[in-house]
Amino acid sequence: MNHHLERYKNISVLGAAGKMGSGILLLNVLHSAKLMHHPDYVGQTFVVNAIDQSFEQLDKLNHYIKDQVTRWAEKNIIWLRKAYNNRPHLIDNKDIIDTFVFEALSLIKPSINIEPTYRSTLIFEAIIENEDVKTKLFKQINDNNPNKPFFLSNTSSIPISVLNDKAELNGNIIGCHFYNPPAVQKLIEVIETENGNPDLTKLVYGFANHMQKVLVPSNDLAGFIGNGFLMRDILYAEKQYNNLKPDMGHNKTILSINTISHELLIRPMGIFQLIDYVGIEVCTYIMKVMNHYLEDELISPLLNKLLSLGIKGGQNPDGTQKDGFFQYSEGDIVGIYDLESKSYISTGDLMEEVKHFLAVKTEAYSWKQLSQSKRAAKHLDNFFSELIKENSIGAKMACNYMRAMKDLGIQLQADGVCSSTEHVNTVMKNGFFHLYGPVNNYI
Repeated sequence: MNHHLERYKNISVLGAAGKMGSGILLLNVLHSAKLMHHPDYVGQTFVVNAIDQSFEQLDKLNHYIKDQVTRWAEKNIIWLRKAYNNRPHLIDNKDIIDTFVFEALSLIKPSINIEPTYRSTLIFEAIIENEDVKTKLFKQINDNNPNKPFFLSNTSSIPISVLNDKAELNGNIIGCHFYNPPAVQKLIEVIETENGNPDLTKLVYGFANHMQKVLVPSNDLAGFIGNGFLMRDILYAEKQYNNLKPDMGHNKTILSINTISHELLIRPMGIFQLIDYVGIEVCTYIMKVMNHYLEDELISPLLNKLLSLGIKGGQNPDGTQKDGFFQYSEGDIVGIYDLESKSYISTGDLMEEVKHFLAVKTEAYSWKQLSQSKRAAKHLDNFFSELIKENSIGAKMACNYMRAMKDLGIQLQADGVCSSTEHVNTVMKNGFFHLYGPVNNYI
């Protein structure tokens, strides 16, 4: 019997009711439910402990998991019919789906106490991004658990070696950074410590492959590849903002740079809309955490200014977008936060002025168009080859932005964050849904 698979028989997810934890819990429930049908595990007991701070949160979590498992079962009915072919009384698809959902949900053991983790062999962690809180919890579990559990931390910015040393885990920890939402996003950044347990690495790669995830190794430097790139992308945009603002003012400058990074770089969102999506408060916090470990200062006066005015961005509990740099209606940008009046004003007339200022003649494809096109690479090549020739302000700004992002990708490799710029490209394409990597031949 595979000793790696034995580890899956008792799992705990810390922060299970949170945005990231709920998705990680779902993946583990599906994984364990599928393992129950493996010939070596028929009739054996599986447990997935869902640990969080309140039963109210855990009750809401149960509804989410049931809905998602049902959807998964409906999409995978062919596999399920084979899995249940030894139960002749299950005839209709609905009966098979209901049975699978019941069995999957029965794996979950909700708790607001930490004690269930003392019997687990795998600990998935998705709690607050705080070194002291994480290490205190890890050490408590490790000291009370005779099974020498493996810890998989979803930290997006704290070096794994720091967590390992402070919690005295002897290499039984690995960075397993899922992207939001974990159930949908294919990307996982994997961060090993220098003297990490190779069995843990094998387990993570096996789990990820089984769940059809795209794995990218990152070296153990604060922020890793994803946030290492994004935070510096934000600071580049802010640098351009500072250059343009004296002549154009805050509102037109924000709209100009957002338009460049969205429409002319053909990204799913402009940089300031992306900040709103992640959360202004979250971005500033990530920079603060990274600064604790890095020599270079990742500080955004612009984001700090908005925070001081109570503008935080992020999402509502139902997934809708909160207002940040921009005001949103059904996901669309309809207003911009005006620093002078301290209120949102319409973007309608302002956007017309911005388009006139940028004066781009080359017609851009939309990200949505190309994301669904089998000829996307050819269209991108044609578009950027024309844009480079153009002499408009917008074209020059877009090309400069692309050069800066290429330099950033190369710098991440030079700084030892990753061993290849292809890893940067893979993270940006899979984690941020860019159509092309920053290190490319377009520019």
